[in-house]
Amino acid sequence: MFRKTIVSAVGVLPAGPPTACGGGGTTPGADDRITMGFAQVGAGSGRRTANSRSIQEAAEAAGIDLRFSDARQKQENQIKALRSYSQQDVDVSAFSPVVEADGNTVLPGARRAQIPVIPTDRAVATEDESLYATFLGSDFVEEGRKVGE
Repeated sequence: MFRKTIVSAVGVLPAGPPTACGGGGTTPGADDRITMGFAQVGAGSGRRTANSRSIQEAAEAAGIDLRFSDARQKQENQIKALRSYSQQDVDVSAFSPVVEADGNTVLPGARRAQIPVIPTDRAVATEDESLYATFLGSDFVEEGRKVGE
């Protein structure tokens, strides 16, 4: 289904441990680099700036061709970036949504292009979880429930 194994691409995202999220195809080699699009929410805090730097450094260390976009705190900029990644035929797209993103807006296009999408940090709002490959982040509702208990 997917052209390249995306496990390596997931490993560059520092939101948690690497998660196998399926896919098929060939194992990347020296002549077959993974291309990953990452749409960051913005650089509105020191944490986001450090997160962006970490993603860029990890991608470089892993030999991943990173297409990085700063959404400048605007959801419409992230949507444009994700659509652009689909047109650029990246191997995997990831993004830290500005808000809990509407997965039904942009994710179907990535699925049609057979590009796995990985939301990080915040979830996407959709009942169709097949629109994204995996989610890397916290379950804040569950965390709140545990604190209340």
